[in-house]
Amino acid sequence: MKNLKKLFTSFIAIITVVSCGDPELPVELFPEMQYGAYARKMSQTGEFNYYDITSSKIDIHVEYYDEAKGANVAQYDIDVEYVDLVGKGAGSKARTSLKSITSSEFTVNADGYLSSDISLGFSEALTALGLTAEQVTGGNYFRYWFTITKTDGSVYDYNSTGSQLMGSTAFGALFRLNVNIICPSSLEGEILVDQTTESWDGSFPGWTGFELDQKTMNLVKSGADNVYKVPEDAAWGSWIDLWGDVSTGPVVNDACNILSMSGSDQYGDSYFLIEGTVSVSGDGKVLSFQWGNTYGEGGFVDVAYKDGSSWPDLKN
Repeated sequence: MKNLKKLFTSFIAIITVVSCGDPELPVELFPEMQYGAYARKMSQTGEFNYYDITSSKIDIHVEYYDEAKGANVAQYDIDVEYVDLVGKGAGSKARTSLKSITSSEFTVNADGYLSSDISLGFSEALTALGLTAEQVTGGNYFRYWFTITKTDGSVYDYNSTGSQLMGSTAFGALFRLNVNIICPSSLEGEILVDQTTESWDGSFPGWTGFELDQKTMNLVKSGADNVYKVPEDAAWGSWIDLWGDVSTGPVVNDACNILSMSGSDQYGDSYFLIEGTVSVSGDGKVLSFQWGNTYGEGGFVDVAYKDGSSWPDLKN
Protein backbone atom coordinates (compact mmCIF):
# COMPACT_ATOMS: atom_id res chain seq x y z
CA MET A 1 0.00 0.00 0.00
CA LYS A 2 2.87 2.41 0.84
CA ASN A 3 4.52 1.76 -2.55
CA LEU A 4 1.21 2.35 -4.29
CA LYS A 5 0.85 5.72 -2.56
CA LYS A 6 4.39 6.72 -3.60
CA LEU A 7 3.72 5.78 -7.21
CA PHE A 8 0.46 7.68 -7.18
CA THR A 9 2.18 10.80 -5.78
CA SER A 10 4.94 10.61 -8.39
CA PHE A 11 2.38 10.18 -11.14
CA ILE A 12 0.48 13.29 -10.05
CA ALA A 13 3.73 15.27 -9.91
CA ILE A 14 4.81 14.18 -13.41
CA ILE A 15 1.43 14.98 -14.95
CA THR A 16 1.42 18.42 -13.34
CA VAL A 17 4.95 19.22 -14.55
CA VAL A 18 4.14 18.19 -18.13
CA SER A 19 0.86 20.11 -18.20
CA CYS A 20 1.82 23.38 -16.56
CA GLY A 21 5.59 23.77 -16.69
CA ASP A 22 5.88 25.38 -13.22
CA PRO A 23 3.47 23.37 -11.11
CA GLU A 24 1.76 23.95 -7.78
CA LEU A 25 1.87 20.40 -6.43
CA PRO A 26 -1.31 19.03 -4.85
CA VAL A 27 0.78 17.21 -2.20
CA GLU A 28 4.01 18.04 -0.44
CA LEU A 29 6.82 15.79 -1.67
CA PHE A 30 9.09 14.07 0.85
CA PRO A 31 12.16 16.37 0.60
CA GLU A 32 10.02 19.47 1.19
CA MET A 33 8.02 18.10 4.13
CA GLN A 34 8.33 19.71 7.56
CA TYR A 35 9.86 17.40 10.17
CA GLY A 36 9.05 17.45 13.84
CA ALA A 37 11.32 17.01 16.85
CA TYR A 38 11.13 15.80 20.42
CA ALA A 39 13.27 14.91 23.41
CA ARG A 40 12.99 11.32 24.56
CA LYS A 41 13.19 10.72 28.32
CA MET A 42 15.73 7.93 28.78
CA SER A 43 15.95 7.95 32.60
CA GLN A 44 14.68 9.77 35.69
CA THR A 45 15.91 9.64 39.28
CA GLY A 46 15.30 11.59 42.47
CA GLU A 47 12.31 13.06 44.31
CA PHE A 48 10.96 16.26 45.83
CA ASN A 49 11.12 15.69 49.60
CA TYR A 50 9.22 18.31 51.61
CA TYR A 51 11.58 17.78 54.55
CA ASP A 52 14.74 18.28 52.48
CA ILE A 53 13.90 20.98 49.97
CA THR A 54 17.47 22.23 49.53
CA SER A 55 18.85 18.86 48.44
CA SER A 56 15.79 17.57 46.58
CA LYS A 57 16.00 17.32 42.81
CA ILE A 58 14.93 15.28 39.79
CA ASP A 59 17.66 14.25 37.33
CA ILE A 60 16.60 13.42 33.76
CA HIS A 61 18.59 12.23 30.77
CA VAL A 62 17.03 13.01 27.37
CA GLU A 63 17.96 12.30 23.76
CA TYR A 64 16.96 14.70 21.00
CA TYR A 65 15.25 13.30 17.92
CA ASP A 66 14.63 14.86 14.51
CA GLU A 67 15.51 14.06 10.92
CA ALA A 68 19.21 14.61 11.71
CA LYS A 69 19.64 12.86 15.11
CA GLY A 70 18.82 16.08 16.92
CA ALA A 71 21.23 18.29 14.94
CA ASN A 72 18.38 20.61 13.90
CA VAL A 73 17.14 21.21 17.47
CA ALA A 74 18.13 24.73 18.50
CA GLN A 75 16.70 24.97 22.01
CA TYR A 76 14.82 23.08 24.72
CA ASP A 77 12.78 25.39 26.98
CA ILE A 78 11.39 24.39 30.38
CA ASP A 79 8.51 26.10 32.23
CA VAL A 80 7.06 25.20 35.63
CA GLU A 81 3.78 25.67 37.51
CA TYR A 82 2.56 24.65 40.98
CA VAL A 83 -0.68 22.68 41.25
CA ASP A 84 -2.46 22.87 44.62
CA LEU A 85 -4.62 19.77 44.86
CA VAL A 86 -4.93 19.80 48.65
CA GLY A 87 -6.24 23.37 48.68
CA LYS A 88 -8.44 22.81 45.61
CA GLY A 89 -6.41 25.28 43.55
CA ALA A 90 -6.29 28.12 46.08
CA GLY A 91 -2.50 28.07 46.28
CA SER A 92 -1.72 27.18 42.66
CA LYS A 93 0.82 29.26 40.75
CA ALA A 94 0.60 29.80 37.01
CA ARG A 95 3.16 28.53 34.53
CA THR A 96 6.36 30.54 34.31
CA SER A 97 9.72 30.24 32.56
CA LEU A 98 12.35 28.16 34.39
CA LYS A 99 15.35 27.59 32.10
CA SER A 100 16.48 27.08 28.51
CA ILE A 101 18.99 24.55 27.20
CA THR A 102 20.60 25.60 23.92
CA SER A 103 22.17 23.31 21.32
CA SER A 104 25.64 24.46 22.40
CA GLU A 105 25.06 22.57 25.66
CA PHE A 106 24.04 19.29 23.99
CA THR A 107 26.49 16.38 24.17
CA VAL A 108 26.73 13.17 22.16
CA ASN A 109 25.86 10.13 24.28
CA ALA A 110 26.99 6.52 23.90
CA ASP A 111 24.23 5.83 21.35
CA GLY A 112 25.40 8.63 19.09
CA TYR A 113 22.48 10.96 19.81
CA LEU A 114 22.65 14.55 20.96
CA SER A 115 21.51 14.57 24.57
CA SER A 116 21.24 16.51 27.84
CA ASP A 117 21.41 15.73 31.53
CA ILE A 118 18.77 17.97 33.10
CA SER A 119 18.48 18.69 36.82
CA LEU A 120 15.20 20.10 38.20
CA GLY A 121 15.64 21.35 41.76
CA PHE A 122 12.89 21.79 44.37
CA SER A 123 14.39 25.12 45.53
CA GLU A 124 14.82 26.22 41.92
CA ALA A 125 11.09 25.70 41.24
CA LEU A 126 10.11 27.64 44.37
CA THR A 127 12.32 30.58 43.36
CA ALA A 128 10.98 30.67 39.80
CA LEU A 129 7.38 30.74 41.05
CA GLY A 130 8.01 33.18 43.91
CA LEU A 131 6.95 30.62 46.53
CA THR A 132 8.30 29.84 49.99
CA ALA A 133 8.48 26.42 51.64
CA GLU A 134 5.52 27.41 53.83
CA GLN A 135 3.34 27.96 50.75
CA VAL A 136 3.67 24.42 49.40
CA THR A 137 2.77 21.07 50.93
CA GLY A 138 2.88 17.35 50.35
CA GLY A 139 0.19 15.88 48.14
CA ASN A 140 0.57 18.75 45.65
CA TYR A 141 2.91 18.78 42.67
CA PHE A 142 4.97 20.83 40.25
CA ARG A 143 4.14 20.48 36.57
CA TYR A 144 6.95 21.02 34.08
CA TRP A 145 6.33 21.99 30.46
CA PHE A 146 8.95 21.37 27.75
CA THR A 147 9.15 23.07 24.34
CA ILE A 148 11.51 22.34 21.44
CA THR A 149 12.48 25.03 18.92
CA LYS A 150 14.25 23.94 15.73
CA THR A 151 16.79 25.90 13.73
CA ASP A 152 14.10 26.71 11.14
CA GLY A 153 12.01 28.40 13.85
CA SER A 154 9.34 25.71 14.10
CA VAL A 155 8.12 24.95 17.63
CA TYR A 156 6.91 21.67 19.12
CA ASP A 157 5.27 21.39 22.52
CA TYR A 158 2.58 19.53 24.48
CA ASN A 159 -0.24 21.05 22.44
CA SER A 160 1.27 20.37 19.02
CA THR A 161 2.47 16.81 19.61
CA GLY A 162 0.28 13.71 19.46
CA SER A 163 -0.54 11.76 22.60
CA GLN A 164 0.78 8.56 20.99
CA LEU A 165 4.26 10.05 20.80
CA MET A 166 4.15 11.19 24.42
CA GLY A 167 2.34 8.20 25.88
CA SER A 168 4.24 5.43 24.10
CA THR A 169 7.19 3.93 25.97
CA ALA A 170 8.97 3.46 22.66
CA PHE A 171 9.02 7.23 22.06
CA GLY A 172 8.76 8.72 25.57
CA ALA A 173 8.47 12.23 24.17
CA LEU A 174 9.00 14.59 27.10
CA PHE A 175 6.72 17.61 26.78
CA ARG A 176 5.08 17.55 30.22
CA LEU A 177 6.11 16.08 33.58
CA ASN A 178 4.43 16.08 37.01
CA VAL A 179 6.71 15.90 40.06
CA ASN A 180 4.90 15.17 43.32
CA ILE A 181 5.92 16.67 46.65
CA ILE A 182 6.35 13.80 49.06
CA CYS A 183 6.60 13.76 52.85
CA PRO A 184 8.27 10.58 54.07
CA SER A 185 6.71 9.52 57.36
CA SER A 186 8.09 7.17 60.02
CA LEU A 187 6.07 7.58 63.21
CA GLU A 188 5.82 3.85 63.96
CA GLY A 189 7.22 2.46 67.19
CA GLU A 190 6.47 1.13 70.66
CA ILE A 191 4.77 3.89 72.66
CA LEU A 192 3.83 4.77 76.24
CA VAL A 193 0.37 6.33 76.56
CA ASP A 194 -1.00 8.56 79.30
CA GLN A 195 -4.67 9.51 78.97
CA THR A 196 -7.40 11.28 80.87
CA THR A 197 -10.80 10.60 79.34
CA GLU A 198 -13.29 13.41 78.85
CA SER A 199 -16.44 13.64 76.76
CA TRP A 200 -15.28 16.06 74.08
CA ASP A 201 -18.74 17.59 73.52
CA GLY A 202 -20.30 17.02 76.96
CA SER A 203 -22.77 14.44 75.63
CA PHE A 204 -21.27 11.56 77.58
CA PRO A 205 -20.38 12.91 81.08
CA GLY A 206 -20.05 9.43 82.56
CA TRP A 207 -16.99 8.92 80.40
CA THR A 208 -15.00 11.71 82.08
CA GLY A 209 -12.33 11.10 84.69
CA PHE A 210 -10.71 7.76 83.82
CA GLU A 211 -6.90 7.91 83.84
CA LEU A 212 -4.44 5.72 82.00
CA ASP A 213 -0.78 5.79 83.04
CA GLN A 214 2.19 4.72 80.89
CA LYS A 215 0.32 2.01 79.01
CA THR A 216 2.58 0.22 76.52
CA MET A 217 1.06 0.12 73.02
CA ASN A 218 2.23 0.21 69.42
CA LEU A 219 1.88 2.66 66.57
CA VAL A 220 2.21 0.66 63.33
CA LYS A 221 1.88 1.43 59.64
CA SER A 222 -1.45 0.60 58.09
CA GLY A 223 -0.98 0.04 54.37
CA ALA A 224 0.09 3.49 53.15
CA ASP A 225 3.37 5.15 54.06
CA ASN A 226 1.74 7.90 56.13
CA VAL A 227 -1.18 6.00 57.71
CA TYR A 228 -0.93 4.35 61.15
CA LYS A 229 -3.06 2.39 63.59
CA VAL A 230 -2.90 1.38 67.25
CA PRO A 231 -3.81 -2.32 67.02
CA GLU A 232 -4.26 -2.75 70.79
CA ASP A 233 -7.03 -0.12 70.91
CA ALA A 234 -7.72 2.85 68.59
CA ALA A 235 -9.28 4.65 71.59
CA TRP A 236 -5.72 4.96 72.91
CA GLY A 237 -6.17 2.25 75.55
CA SER A 238 -9.29 3.59 77.20
CA TRP A 239 -11.73 0.99 75.87
CA ILE A 240 -9.61 -2.01 76.73
CA ASP A 241 -8.89 -0.78 80.26
CA LEU A 242 -12.44 0.38 81.00
CA TRP A 243 -14.52 -2.32 79.35
CA GLY A 244 -12.19 -5.00 78.03
CA ASP A 245 -13.26 -4.03 74.52
CA VAL A 246 -11.03 -2.87 71.67
CA SER A 247 -11.81 -0.06 69.22
CA THR A 248 -10.83 -1.17 65.71
CA GLY A 249 -10.95 0.72 62.42
CA PRO A 250 -9.80 4.32 63.12
CA VAL A 251 -6.36 5.32 61.86
CA VAL A 252 -3.86 8.15 62.38
CA ASN A 253 -2.77 10.15 59.33
CA ASP A 254 0.47 12.12 58.92
CA ALA A 255 0.24 14.64 56.07
CA CYS A 256 3.56 16.49 56.14
CA ASN A 257 3.52 16.71 59.95
CA ILE A 258 -0.18 17.61 60.03
CA LEU A 259 -1.69 14.91 62.25
CA SER A 260 -5.29 13.70 62.06
CA MET A 261 -7.51 10.74 62.91
CA SER A 262 -10.06 9.27 60.54
CA GLY A 263 -12.21 6.20 60.06
CA SER A 264 -14.95 4.58 62.12
CA ASP A 265 -14.92 1.92 64.80
CA GLN A 266 -16.84 -1.37 64.61
CA TYR A 267 -19.94 0.39 65.95
CA GLY A 268 -19.97 3.03 63.21
CA ASP A 269 -18.69 6.02 65.21
CA SER A 270 -16.14 8.27 63.48
CA TYR A 271 -12.90 9.41 65.15
CA PHE A 272 -11.05 12.74 64.87
CA LEU A 273 -8.54 14.98 66.61
CA ILE A 274 -9.82 18.22 68.13
CA GLU A 275 -8.53 21.09 65.99
CA GLY A 276 -5.47 22.87 67.34
CA THR A 277 -4.70 20.37 70.10
CA VAL A 278 -1.75 18.53 68.53
CA SER A 279 1.64 19.65 69.85
CA VAL A 280 5.09 18.30 70.70
CA SER A 281 7.00 19.20 73.88
CA GLY A 282 10.02 21.47 73.67
CA ASP A 283 12.43 18.54 73.95
CA GLY A 284 10.53 16.60 71.28
CA LYS A 285 9.84 13.64 73.57
CA VAL A 286 6.08 13.95 74.20
CA LEU A 287 3.28 14.19 71.64
CA SER A 288 0.03 15.63 73.05
CA PHE A 289 -3.47 15.84 71.55
CA GLN A 290 -7.20 15.56 72.30
CA TRP A 291 -9.26 13.03 70.40
CA GLY A 292 -13.00 12.52 70.09
CA ASN A 293 -15.61 10.42 68.33
CA THR A 294 -19.20 10.88 67.26
CA TYR A 295 -20.43 8.87 70.27
CA GLY A 296 -19.15 11.64 72.55
CA GLU A 297 -16.10 9.80 73.86
CA GLY A 298 -12.71 11.48 73.88
CA GLY A 299 -9.62 12.13 75.92
CA PHE A 300 -6.44 14.09 76.51
CA VAL A 301 -3.45 11.98 75.49
CA ASP A 302 0.32 12.21 75.97
CA VAL A 303 2.41 9.77 73.96
CA ALA A 304 6.14 9.06 74.25
CA TYR A 305 8.32 6.53 72.45
CA LYS A 306 9.38 3.76 74.83
CA ASP A 307 12.98 3.99 73.61
CA GLY A 308 13.10 7.77 74.19
CA SER A 309 13.06 8.78 70.50
CA SER A 310 11.85 12.25 69.49
CA TRP A 311 8.71 13.14 67.55
CA PRO A 312 8.83 15.42 64.50
CA ASP A 313 7.18 18.84 64.77
CA LEU A 314 3.60 17.55 64.56
CA LYS A 315 0.55 19.81 64.67
CA ASN A 316 -3.03 20.07 63.38
